Amino acid sequence: MGALWRGQFEGNPYLGLFVRACDSVALIPRPAQEKFEFGAKALGAAKLVHASVDGSPLLGLFCAMNSQGALVPRNMRDDERKELEDAGVEVHVMADLRFSAIGNNVACNDSGALINPDIPRREAAEIAEMLGVDFEQHALAGYKCAGMACVATNRGWAAHNRITEDEASMLESLFKVRGGNATVNSGTALVGVGVCATSHGALIGEKSSGFEVARISQALDLA
Repeated sequence: MGALWRGQFEGNPYLGLFVRACDSVALIPRPAQEKFEFGAKALGAAKLVHASVDGSPLLGLFCAMNSQGALVPRNMRDDERKELEDAGVEVHVMADLRFSAIGNNVACNDSGALINPDIPRREAAEIAEMLGVDFEQHALAGYKCAGMACVATNRGWAAHNRITEDEASMLESLFKVRGGNATVNSGTALVGVGVCATSHGALIGEKSSGFEVARISQALDLA
């Protein structure tokens, strides 16, 4: 059974915008209140690393991550990138600023990456190579922003509650784990906006109902 924390960041329950994590490292905004840092420990990551992207706390929006490292946009400052590297995080920089909201456009684990189909195929292949995984370019329930429509870990995935059976089968094949559909924060179908997860635990927006929390934890195999 994984750890779960239901909360908010500075009054905002859309935690998936502010935190990005893999099983070993969690990137959290700087500064963060003590209560939030305590909650972030539910992710079970060995390291909590304070970070920012060009001064922004929106780490979940701008970064994608798996055990191969963090994929960050070109507008991350040199000092911010060095902080990650000093913490032992392998940093991969995306040169194209047209898709600088990388976390918005990529959902990944250690087996696969689902990438916004509007990203040119060659660049999508480069993203997958940096993450060391296979990839697919596909919309989910009509939404192209993969990182907001889906959350994936090495134990499971939670996706938009209106994905089709074919889309669910594609995700299971890509991520090599089973998952399910879900909502967050009392009906938000873009579950990635409100959830950050690892194989060990998850942060879930505080406006989520008990049913939603149960559904998300089941999909991520944390129940």
